[in-house]
Amino acid sequence: MLKITILIPFFNEEGNIVRQLEDIIENINRINDCKFDILLIDDGSTDNSSEKIIQLFNTFPNINYQLIKHQKNLGKTKAFETAFQNLVTDYVLFMDGDYQDDPREVGKFVQKIREGFEVIIGNQKKKSNIIKKIAALIYRHLLNRFLKVKIKTPSPQFYSIKYSYLRGMNFYNNDHRYLVIIALFKKAKFCEIDVNYLKREHGNSKFSNLKIFGAIFDTYKLILRLKARKY
Repeated sequence: MLKITILIPFFNEEGNIVRQLEDIIENINRINDCKFDILLIDDGSTDNSSEKIIQLFNTFPNINYQLIKHQKNLGKTKAFETAFQNLVTDYVLFMDGDYQDDPREVGKFVQKIREGFEVIIGNQKKKSNIIKKIAALIYRHLLNRFLKVKIKTPSPQFYSIKYSYLRGMNFYNNDHRYLVIIALFKKAKFCEIDVNYLKREHGNSKFSNLKIFGAIFDTYKLILRLKARKY
């Protein structure tokens, strides 16, 4: 039976994460012939996110889940590194914990996995300011040229990867942004699908304009690592 792990790192998402998990559980219970695990990495939250998650899963004893807590906020790359040390799975479905990735779309990813795709990229329509749009165009052009592919979202938020392309990898700074790129460099069979992007109801985004410009410079370092076969 195909095993899929839904990986959700989060930081102070008390107002979002439980509602998101409730909808994930509702949707994965409708999918047959797959074994789902949910792996949550609490990256040093100072609110009651983890306590509420435990309370929720106490009411769903049939759902396989694991909750790992960092004692302080270490960032998303470290959260992924921790997760990969605890993964035994066929595919990883990556979601954020802010309830902007729509749980109703999980079935689309499963369908594409069944069709034989090893990387499934979820394209989300997000409202961006002009700064983010320009930076994203530069970033996408650079990576598409390097990878010799044409994709809309080289660093998606909602996506799935066959775990064999990532197992045992060494993490470098900000590698959480580049897992799709690493898998595509290894010639993974990929597709893109359109998925919903929900409006954040609680809390504030941790993303900033500076991060996307930083990602452009980090991309040059990534390309050098890929050419040197560091992954």
